Amino acid sequence: MNRPLQLALSHDEEIGCVGVRRLLDVLHLAPVRPFLCVIGEPTNMQFVLGHKGKGSYRTYCRGLEAHSSLAPRSVNAIHVACDFIAALRESQQQLQRQGAQDHDYDVPYSTVHVGQIVGGKALNIVPNLCTLDFEVRNLPADDLDAFLEHLRERAEVIVHEARKLSSVAAIEIETINVYPGLDTHPSVEAVRFLKQFAAPDTGTAKVSFGTEGGCSSSAWMYRWWCAGRVHRAGAASPMTFIEISQMQAGEVFLHGLLGSLKA
Repeated sequence: MNRPLQLALSHDEEIGCVGVRRLLDVLHLAPVRPFLCVIGEPTNMQFVLGHKGKGSYRTYCRGLEAHSSLAPRSVNAIHVACDFIAALRESQQQLQRQGAQDHDYDVPYSTVHVGQIVGGKALNIVPNLCTLDFEVRNLPADDLDAFLEHLRERAEVIVHEARKLSSVAAIEIETINVYPGLDTHPSVEAVRFLKQFAAPDTGTAKVSFGTEGGCSSSAWMYRWWCAGRVHRAGAASPMTFIEISQMQAGEVFLHGLLGSLKA
């Protein structure tokens, strides 16, 4: 049986799988949907059947500006942000203790991370605005919406306390980008089909970083690793390089797959 082959090129995968979303809209309207999706990523030539989802958020913490000599009478937006970060860290601890667990991942639970914080004009001015960016990388079993709702409730408690000094105190959480996780069972037909073209010692794995494969619940991905001694955690490093043996292994796999399409 002949199978069609489609090459899909997207953009801005690193900032939240932006480009693939339009592609999925197009595929949804196509008369024949793809049987499987092969996505190249760093996995040391192992079958990756699952990855975490991700939500990126920007938080605006607002206070009351004043001269620093009057600091006790104002609301320091950086202090409000610090209280909010403390709530994020407590949420991380709760996820670690009570959230979903999957030990196929390097980190077996959902994670919370603050990556950037900006606030303040000068040392002698109590800041009225502090912004911070945080992310949640969630296991498919953990609900991002429920997590965010709980976090908003925590933010309301922080704001209530700050408004004892000024009614302008506020915490606003803006969603920047969200993409879902991927969780494919090893027994599905697409996995069994591709295994015949892989090396005998090819195993399966799950990775904590995200990919475009999670943006469609029907997607399946085969991902391969092209970075010699560089660990997965350093795959986006400027020092990443391709080992010839990995290129050769990938070529053998793709030749086998392409040959089957003409059978």
